[in-house]
Amino acid sequence: MAEFCLTPAKDQWASKPRQGASPAYLRQLLIKQEGLCALSDVPLLFDVSEGTPQANGRGVHPLYPAVDHIDPGNPSGGYQIICYALNDLKGHLPLSCFEELRATPAWKNLMLAWKHQAETDRSDREALMRLLRPNARANKRRRKHLVGTT
Repeated sequence: MAEFCLTPAKDQWASKPRQGASPAYLRQLLIKQEGLCALSDVPLLFDVSEGTPQANGRGVHPLYPAVDHIDPGNPSGGYQIICYALNDLKGHLPLSCFEELRATPAWKNLMLAWKHQAETDRSDREALMRLLRPNARANKRRRKHLVGTT
């Protein structure tokens, strides 16, 4: 098996402190995780243009990397790098609830579907987000953008 190396895009992403983690520590995490999300094993998307919300209502790409406090609000609890959308989801739950959730078949099925979608078409943001919020409707600004592109 080949040794994992940081690409210029990954190195650039890790070049500044994030959430209290130093650039050196972020690089170590990326190497340890081989550029994969710690929750889903999906390759993270390191395109800087995908990590900035757009004025047209398009948010950060669901697969863009986010630094996650393993124990929210506790920097001494450690860090991991996970998909932006999964970090958002995890951030709304108490740690004990999230840890129990991860052991369930429902979570495992969600991660399989997440990985499948990322492997099928990682550029389809809406398909990824529908996995997390299947009944959600796009906000007015986003619907206007979607209508204008068809």
